[in-house]
Amino acid sequence: MDRPLQLGLQHEYADLGDVRLHYVTGGEGPAIVFLHGWPQTWYMWRDVLPGMMINHRVIAVDMRGLGDSSRPAGGYDTKTVAQDIWRLMHDVLGEKQFFIAAHDWGGPVAYALAAHHRDAVRAMAIFDAPVPGDGSILTALGRWHFGFHGEADLPEAMVAGREDVYLRYMFRKGGARPDAIAEEAQREYLRTYTQPGAMRAGFNYYRAWSQDAKENMVSIKQGKLKMPILVYGGGAPNVGRGLYAMDSWQRAADDVRGGVAEGCGHWIPEEKPAWVVERLQDFFATVTKEEAARRAALKPVSLPIAQKGTSMFYETIDTALIDVESLPWMPFAPYSDTVFLKLIKVDPITGQWIALLKAPHDAELPLHHHAGTVMVWTIAGQWRYLEHDWIAGPGSFVFETAGSRHTPVGVGDKEVITLNIVQGDWNLMSPEGAVLAIENWKSMMDRYLNFCKQHNITPVDISSFSV
Repeated sequence: MDRPLQLGLQHEYADLGDVRLHYVTGGEGPAIVFLHGWPQTWYMWRDVLPGMMINHRVIAVDMRGLGDSSRPAGGYDTKTVAQDIWRLMHDVLGEKQFFIAAHDWGGPVAYALAAHHRDAVRAMAIFDAPVPGDGSILTALGRWHFGFHGEADLPEAMVAGREDVYLRYMFRKGGARPDAIAEEAQREYLRTYTQPGAMRAGFNYYRAWSQDAKENMVSIKQGKLKMPILVYGGGAPNVGRGLYAMDSWQRAADDVRGGVAEGCGHWIPEEKPAWVVERLQDFFATVTKEEAARRAALKPVSLPIAQKGTSMFYETIDTALIDVESLPWMPFAPYSDTVFLKLIKVDPITGQWIALLKAPHDAELPLHHHAGTVMVWTIAGQWRYLEHDWIAGPGSFVFETAGSRHTPVGVGDKEVITLNIVQGDWNLMSPEGAVLAIENWKSMMDRYLNFCKQHNITPVDISSFSV
């Protein structure tokens, strides 16, 4: 356990009365609380925390009953566990608002925490975890070990003295490769899960699943979460949850971003920690900018005295005529050198981007999935989705619902041109369903700026709707 001390992390304990929580903390800046899964502890974040400490205060907690926290007889429903985290963050550490990063069981705890303290949770990042009670039949069914762990006393009797065998099986089977969790990490997890009462505490999380689902259904009916949520499911077949993780959170929240972590199984933060750090840094930085933009938009507009009391807000907004002809056509690199994009506008606040797309009559674009809605107006040519039997032509309007996936292909003998309004991430996929790339307003902006630089074009500010 010397490694975390060398990284500048401090081990602390918080006595909350009915439970004593162990946590590690370090760094300065906006706070992020890290919630682990089963059968892990705070230690699963060991290779993520140093990268996040550059800009943030990090707090990685051993949840109730697990790791080096105490093991009360009850209170393993996510609402109670979430209240433990709230008391730690708010009452002990004095954090009135904070971010959350969570994996596996930490995900449902994060949902309960955000649902009951909506103004305190600024944003969340969730890895390979659903929301119990989201309305999906897949969530209700769970996985094979959910039923086993849910049985009273049976799993404790079956694994007593064999914790090493059982947990190592879980670690080996849960990743994209058998050695996804390092040996030193497995030994650390076994150190805590072989302590008296630790396995029972872990099983108790599963025994409270139906209670969690019922409480979450009430919360969802009261209103979806509004804060931004980044969700990634593991891409390894039959191991990671893939896009199902996003689908679950989209049922419980309005602003869900993310996709699939390719090359990962269930243990994403331990399988690709550097990738996770990049996603977290970018996501939380983007959320911070969005918050600042919203605050700026709410500032009172100063009007000339003669207009006060007579002008409405919409009358003060600048309106811009966009000279589309002056904007360049860019190859849709690296996916195609015959398909071109003309980026018209990007909106960093809503994540929306607007572009013209031009493709040969016989072009086939990759299968794609998107988290938000997409609207397509056909200007010229004809096209369709391989998955549908209709054909869109000039004047056709196609509305793609959030969470859908399809493969666009050209039809006929004329070049296809469409106007596309895209909300959120646009995931390009292989025929087998693996995510090849994730496109969004930021990647589109980067493509535009790089193209302008390569061709000595003076870029215009396509992120603003006023001039």
